[in-house]
Amino acid sequence: MRKRARQARIGGERGSVLITGLLLTLAVLMVLGAAVDIGHAFIVRRDLSALADNAALAGAQQLNQQAIQQGHLSLDPPQAEAAALAALSGQPGIQAHADATTTEVHVKVTRRFPTILLRLVGLSNLTVSAQANAAPRAP
Repeated sequence: MRKRARQARIGGERGSVLITGLLLTLAVLMVLGAAVDIGHAFIVRRDLSALADNAALAGAQQLNQQAIQQGHLSLDPPQAEAAALAALSGQPGIQAHADATTTEVHVKVTRRFPTILLRLVGLSNLTVSAQANAAPRAP
């Protein structure tokens, strides 16, 4: 009788290791997917930061010549915005926005890219953005 009870108990647990293994494998794949896609997002953000920095510096070089002749350093805001956006014009897949005042240029760059493994859990795209400010300085 005891032998049958033990076999019934063991027989009821058959396949539980397989299900546990499958669930664990799925969890590991989700963690790896997050690591791969989030790592890629950090790389994209680094590249966007470099682009935003370069665009802000290009905008900060657009000085107001009349203000310089009068003895103070000032930006020409429309030219600064145009120069910043022109520096980003050759980059595919990004959205750029530039604001300029007489004292500084602010650039924000955004890129949306498809995920690789996070798509399995419903995240098919990630959006990454970076921003930079630049101001002219006297030499």
